[in-house]
Amino acid sequence: MISPQIKPGKIYDAIIIGAGHNGLTAAAYLARAGLSTLVLERREIVGGCCVTESIAPGCRVSTTSYIASMLRPEVISDLKLREFGLRMVPCDPAIQVPFLDGQVVSWWADRERAKAEFSKISAQDGETFVRVDDKLKKLARYLQPFFLEPPPEFDTRGAKGLTELFRVGKRFRKISNAEIAELISFLTGSLGEFLDHNYESEKIKTMFLANNVYGKHGGPYQPGTAIGLLFHLLSGGEHELQGFFGHVIGGMGAITQALANSGKKLGVEIRTEAPVAKIDVRNGRARGVVLEDGTEIGGRLVISNADPKRTFLKLTSPRDLPDDFVHAIRGIKMEGPCAKVNMVLGEEPRFTGTPAHYTPLERTFYTLVPSLEFAEK
Repeated sequence: MISPQIKPGKIYDAIIIGAGHNGLTAAAYLARAGLSTLVLERREIVGGCCVTESIAPGCRVSTTSYIASMLRPEVISDLKLREFGLRMVPCDPAIQVPFLDGQVVSWWADRERAKAEFSKISAQDGETFVRVDDKLKKLARYLQPFFLEPPPEFDTRGAKGLTELFRVGKRFRKISNAEIAELISFLTGSLGEFLDHNYESEKIKTMFLANNVYGKHGGPYQPGTAIGLLFHLLSGGEHELQGFFGHVIGGMGAITQALANSGKKLGVEIRTEAPVAKIDVRNGRARGVVLEDGTEIGGRLVISNADPKRTFLKLTSPRDLPDDFVHAIRGIKMEGPCAKVNMVLGEEPRFTGTPAHYTPLERTFYTLVPSLEFAEK
């Protein structure tokens, strides 16, 4: 995946730090728009957390991320990812949680089937699920357009600030005051409090926890954790299905391999084993990067696919950034309540609560979740 050596003195239109799925997507779109684009990746492979790797002889697995969600159909189409080998099949059930008493709770794509499953545990929770699902899907549709637009800049003054307010206001012109209040509560509230308020069964709460605690920087009772309930109902997949979860044929690395190959065809240069030591900032603007081996590469635009703390506290000197911004970055929590362990087993695990007639595809995805209280610790 290493591209030819960079020509001395060449200045790129865009340099992207990190060849994760976001960085590769940005690179492909920039190259598609005609910009000379370079991606620098510290590892020997591209993909970031979206990779397929060998963990034992003859065993390749998705070592970090493992389910495709919110991969927009526009991206699949624009970058012709199917032509580069991307294939996904729906993950159904989307979530299965086994419990110590042997019962397995499954969240099926068909809502009536999901309701029937939940009603075996609590008839009230089965009815609540339908009501809450309607509400969440409607609110998620209000958020959907923002994922294909630049984020709003509310702190901008003058005419541009008014334009931003007008743009965002148009998106919410059909939303009621009550729905605005609900949307704000999901943006700021906690997952645990939402589940405690709406559901009575601990098993049902745990099942929803299994689908909404990934990627969180804090426990389920921390403010802002309820938003995952909406994120997982955003559209994705080739056919734009709301709440799409997909198994990727060939593992998650097939996504980033397709993105990398699409980008290379569009003119993207990718250099692996090229760790960036710092972003070169002069007079308040990024002018390029310096690699760990001392190589200097010029760029008119630098985009970081690294996390905010690494980007702004390590690759960039805090002296080049506003004090309040640096303070906010230092305050970001990076710890989370999840762990993923990759193992090679002698045979397929069998849960007593899983019916014998389930197909292999219906037996591929189980999540072990203790409780809301345990996750909070």
